[in-house]
Amino acid sequence: MALYKVSFLAHLLFLGMFILVSRVEHVNACTKECGNLGYGICPGSEGSPENPICTNCCSGYKGCNYYNANGTFICEGTSDPKNPNTCPFYCDPQIAYSKCPRSEGKTIIYPTGCTTCCTGYKGCYYFGQEGEFVCEGESIEPKGCTQECDPRVAYMTCPSSGLAKLNEVCVNCCTAGEGCKLYEHDGSLLCTGEPQTSTA
Repeated sequence: MALYKVSFLAHLLFLGMFILVSRVEHVNACTKECGNLGYGICPGSEGSPENPICTNCCSGYKGCNYYNANGTFICEGTSDPKNPNTCPFYCDPQIAYSKCPRSEGKTIIYPTGCTTCCTGYKGCYYFGQEGEFVCEGESIEPKGCTQECDPRVAYMTCPSSGLAKLNEVCVNCCTAGEGCKLYEHDGSLLCTGEPQTSTA
């Protein structure tokens, strides 16, 4: 019996070490040197029906969808942050807000401080002092979520609940669990929860 316990404990210890190593392998090991970047562009969801953004389909970012105040899809952005379109500067009156894979944080990062390509966030594009494209960020952006209830959310579905509708939930796009989908009152998808990354 004692031999069985020792063998079992050794198995648990090995399993714990395997999990720890697996997790460590996914963490960027960045050096502490400061970069010399000029600015960063991190395309993210912006605007609302009440506070529309000033953009157009030509200058809108690739990967972002643009909607009018009623939630009707207008277009997908066509401008690549690494090689922006040459577009006329005007505010398309049809566009009120955008939905992008990145839903939190600033769109323009300036100054960049000590940011390097390694410590820069995935989904963000970094440029040099002369405006030349340098790199895309390599690190996962930590979430600093507020706990406000987003009034736009009518219900949500989550893989853990068997995709059943969860009504009257206090949640927002940042606090939603990974894979959970938040829907507006008209049934349109507002956002999908991303992996929760600790800021610690």
